[in-house]
Amino acid sequence: MGSEETSDVALLPIKPKFANAIMDGSKRVEFRKVKFQRNVRHVVVYASSPISMVIGYFTVAGIDEGSPAELWRKYEAVGGIAEDEFRKYYRSAGSAIAINVGEVKTLSKPVRLASLKRNLTAPQSFAYLDAAIMGKLRQQENEREL
Repeated sequence: MGSEETSDVALLPIKPKFANAIMDGSKRVEFRKVKFQRNVRHVVVYASSPISMVIGYFTVAGIDEGSPAELWRKYEAVGGIAEDEFRKYYRSAGSAIAINVGEVKTLSKPVRLASLKRNLTAPQSFAYLDAAIMGKLRQQENEREL
């Protein structure tokens, strides 16, 4: 468990329409209510139900924090979400988090969480993962490209 304490990888469950928009480059910011407490450099994208699989990952280009109104003004053009949906998501929140999407890698074949780590299940908000997960994702992708 010690390596998880220094983890720079987070698993984010994301609704499929938003997860796919991140993968295709049309969504460059992922909005959240809770800030990471660690220095996360990679985000593993888990497309939630009905897909329920990891579809890719991205590097974190930066994290911005502010009021929902501030972040909407700053990121509305690249947020990949309609304003009414954004306001509904943050309706009772005083602060907002914007995770800036860096380099994106879409897996050629989505993978189940259990294939990355035994008994791994989708978190409600996010979970920190051991950095070795990134190696597994890259290895699986390389094996498929051969």
